[in-house]
Amino acid sequence: MGAFSAGIFHLMTHAFFKGLLFLAAGSVIHAVSGEQDMRKMGGLRTKIPWTFWTMTVATFAIAGIPPLAGFFSKDEILWRAYQASWAYWIVGVVTAFITSFYMFRLWFMTFTGEYRGDADATQHGAAGDAPALHGSASHGHGHGGIHESPMVMVVPLIILAFLSFFGGWVKVPGSLGGSNHFDKFLGPVFRSSVPTVNKQHTESGEAAPLEQTTEGTEPKTGHATEITFTAISVGAGLLGLFLAWLLYKQRPDLPDRIADSAHSLYSAVAHKYWIDEMYAAIFVKPLVVVSSAVFWRGVDRGIIDATLDGGAETAKELSDNVRHMQSGNLRSYAGWIAIGATGVVAYMVWVWAGAR
Repeated sequence: MGAFSAGIFHLMTHAFFKGLLFLAAGSVIHAVSGEQDMRKMGGLRTKIPWTFWTMTVATFAIAGIPPLAGFFSKDEILWRAYQASWAYWIVGVVTAFITSFYMFRLWFMTFTGEYRGDADATQHGAAGDAPALHGSASHGHGHGGIHESPMVMVVPLIILAFLSFFGGWVKVPGSLGGSNHFDKFLGPVFRSSVPTVNKQHTESGEAAPLEQTTEGTEPKTGHATEITFTAISVGAGLLGLFLAWLLYKQRPDLPDRIADSAHSLYSAVAHKYWIDEMYAAIFVKPLVVVSSAVFWRGVDRGIIDATLDGGAETAKELSDNVRHMQSGNLRSYAGWIAIGATGVVAYMVWVWAGAR
């Protein structure tokens, strides 16, 4: 779409909230002693409050809820997508809805409701009795209880949560009262003044510098239109939040019922359309067979190992035969010396006779 500044801006905000989501997920896994199945979590909101609040900021940011960073960058991309093509805009809005839904699904399953994991994990630290923020965890993995992460893990979460909340304010659009500081900052990169021959000339006949815009020009539209499309992008995020709340908080029995009613489709999606199995059958397994039969047994063992082993065996047999010449018997040594001396004398006589 040629909206380079919008892409760079989203790359920046994305670094904040997506990095925070990855680190917060690691903090959750640390808190529950390595468990990674959300179906065995729940109710962690009061047990790991620092991780909960920071991950909450990241979840709302990636869902595009204002006034967090993800809202401004996603809204900018969707707005430029609408100006380029309705098809781009529809794909963007649907993707924004799906992102919001699966992120709030994660949020509700992990932090709300009752804990669904091992009951022994809650024996240390009841709800509301969260450990304080300090340099080392008060509950290590060996104690078996759900525990907040240590300070070395929590402090980066807090920093990224701050940036995920306020990082998008450097590019508040004009429709919301901003001045697009980010676009102005990147202006020298995407807009440059260069001389253009035969386009415009001064009185002296020299080419005058014209502004060449490498970034796609944003069409002029009404303020109300921009506000409307901003509301639609926010509505997509809120719709994902509502659907996740309905399915995984208010009516947690519905997902299983939906899965049962759409068994074939659910099975295909759950198995990722069997792409992994097809990839393994087409590429992985044939490569393993070829590697085992040809490269390992044929080349490695049949040629390389056989050559080295054969050379070593030949050297061993030769050295063993030579070894038997060293019998340690003095008579044998004297006999060999006599034979050798006789041979030398015979050779000398033969040479002398030939010379005569």
